[in-house]
Amino acid sequence: MERVLSGRASLFCARVVLMSSVTTDLWGQDIALDDSGQARVAANGELLLTDGVETGVQDIRLRLFTRLGNLFYDREFGSLIHDWILEDSTAGNRAAFESEIVMRIEEDPRVVVGSVRCTVTAWDARSITALASWRFLDEDTPLNLVLQVNKLTMEMVIEDADPRTDSFTACFPND
Repeated sequence: MERVLSGRASLFCARVVLMSSVTTDLWGQDIALDDSGQARVAANGELLLTDGVETGVQDIRLRLFTRLGNLFYDREFGSLIHDWILEDSTAGNRAAFESEIVMRIEEDPRVVVGSVRCTVTAWDARSITALASWRFLDEDTPLNLVLQVNKLTMEMVIEDADPRTDSFTACFPND
């Protein structure tokens, strides 16, 4: 049902939607981004959209990649993992880095709290590599990300890990 509102604001239009026709979607949609953060475009020039779990994974990648407080319309969005890039590899720094990743992934309301795991697999003078795993609500398959930070170029890469391999078995033996 659509209605055009008239009155003083002659150019103001609104769409009235009956609440019964609105469905709640756990995932929503977003503009699909490529590995460099640019919008993906179809051959016909239209922007591609994410759908389902893909939306959740992209949202988590963006949260981890974005520095906390840098998103002008949501100062609570982002992470502080950038703070550890130039730190030495100590047990305390590794634990804090892992805790930051776990906490930020758990901030997504679609993630099952308590399902998030993170392990730093490498930390030296040139790079940091960490593996993160979690489950979304209503999903049986765990999702995985590999975070790699090059300390020399200050480049961070967050990639989807192939959940069909046994690459995370050694990292999370109790799951």
